[in-house]
Amino acid sequence: MSAANMSNRHIAIGIVLAIVLLGFAFRLPRLAQRPMHTDEAVQAVKTGELAATGHYIYDPNEFHGPTLPYLSLPSIWLHAGGDSVRATAVTYRIVPFIFGLGLILLMIAVEDGLGWRAVMVAAGFTAISPAMTYYSRYYIHETLLVFFSFLCIAAGWRYVVTKKTRWAVACGVSLGLMHATKETCILAFASFAAALVLTVRIERHDGGGKAKPSELLKSKPILLAAGAGLAVSITLFSSFFTNLRGPVDSLLTYATYLARAGGNEHTHPPHYYFKLLLYNRQGSAPIWSEALIVILAIAGGIAAFSKRAEADDDPRLVRFLAFYTLILAIVYSAIPYKTPWNMLSFFHGMILLAGVGTVSCIKWMPNMPTKVAAGILIAAASIQLTFQTCRTNDRFQIDRRNPYVYAHAGRDVVRLATRIEGISGNHPDGFKMFIRFVTTDPWPMPWYLRAFEQVGYWSEVPDEIDAPIIVFSPEHQEVIDQRKKNDYQQEIYGLRPTVHLMVYIRKDLWNEFIKSITPRERRPTNE
Repeated sequence: MSAANMSNRHIAIGIVLAIVLLGFAFRLPRLAQRPMHTDEAVQAVKTGELAATGHYIYDPNEFHGPTLPYLSLPSIWLHAGGDSVRATAVTYRIVPFIFGLGLILLMIAVEDGLGWRAVMVAAGFTAISPAMTYYSRYYIHETLLVFFSFLCIAAGWRYVVTKKTRWAVACGVSLGLMHATKETCILAFASFAAALVLTVRIERHDGGGKAKPSELLKSKPILLAAGAGLAVSITLFSSFFTNLRGPVDSLLTYATYLARAGGNEHTHPPHYYFKLLLYNRQGSAPIWSEALIVILAIAGGIAAFSKRAEADDDPRLVRFLAFYTLILAIVYSAIPYKTPWNMLSFFHGMILLAGVGTVSCIKWMPNMPTKVAAGILIAAASIQLTFQTCRTNDRFQIDRRNPYVYAHAGRDVVRLATRIEGISGNHPDGFKMFIRFVTTDPWPMPWYLRAFEQVGYWSEVPDEIDAPIIVFSPEHQEVIDQRKKNDYQQEIYGLRPTVHLMVYIRKDLWNEFIKSITPRERRPTNE
């Protein structure tokens, strides 16, 4: 490597490290402010059970893979002494936060493939992208899946460049971690394979003199990589060899997910993801758009197959990323079942290509004034992305006009939990007070009530309904009113958009509670 290239590499590494601080600043503040989404609460409860009991059993029908709960244990130990009841939203959300920052750091591993300028740009886009930032603050599997996918690409690239077996093994480990994270990893696996085949075919007609990917697919490194991937996957799915059924279930689960992919309440049209990314505005809300990244990604894809003088990237990696991203985007768009965070896998590929596209667009300009103008235009549009990120994670963090908010719980879930805790302070059993839920969907309330030892959940109204507190869906009110024996104070809380919960608080407890609080703490009730 020449002195100039070494200097450029050092500059790129230094700037990427600085960009990590930028990503930190966008992701960490007010991490606990947003109420827990249902999916977050479900995962937190499952992880809490692992922390409390030391046991984890993979469920092939729900909850996804074991990497998220196992990787959350250090946070629970550090923040809450291993006590899941004391663990907070930050305890859990710090895990995807760390992996979100890791996506920026990993850029360093592909600097010689994307080019040092493109790596800096892609790192910047990763740091400020509203979608990448928003879901790096979400306690779900998606950010981990994207990280392990990028780790697989980076390790695979390092193997192509260095031909060292340890990088092939690291690539295999990454594949195992992807499998142990989320079932949708098979879409990435298929896209990896297709992109590799297409890249190899192009390389056969490329007389550039570099080692071709086909020459690197030697049996020993590949077998070691496969063995490492299988070892990681089996170890995690078997809960460290305490549940030997787990690895089998990790394969049988695809029958469930294949049926689910056909669509249900999460069915959306093929253009759904690109509508989220390109342009979204509801009513008087601001515009959300990450079209800048999408357009620059297209430019990066074009650059991957064009004849470019003095390019500092390696077309093999850029072409692989172009094929991988395009194939994965098509597959995800074709599947009727869609949730907004699923798009992160191919959107991250777009961000990598957008780095190449930015550098290429500036190089394509015919003279220095136009190059400067193009750079200023892209920088200005990038600043607009940062404004979107700020409002995405602050004022609009649970607002339905934010395109990344999806069936999110409202602030009433926190108010309800606070109300129940206040009532328990006037009950002789305290946190052992019995609470009865009658609803088919109580989430995320089970997480908010994790300190209570006696919370019962029914989907239908039982014969015996009385309890100190009864929480139920409005459609059950008539039956509950017929069966209750005690006198209750009534309140109503919003669980999610269009989903409400009725709350009956036994009158004697309510009266004691009112006496114990100041007028400013009282909330208007529905008499």
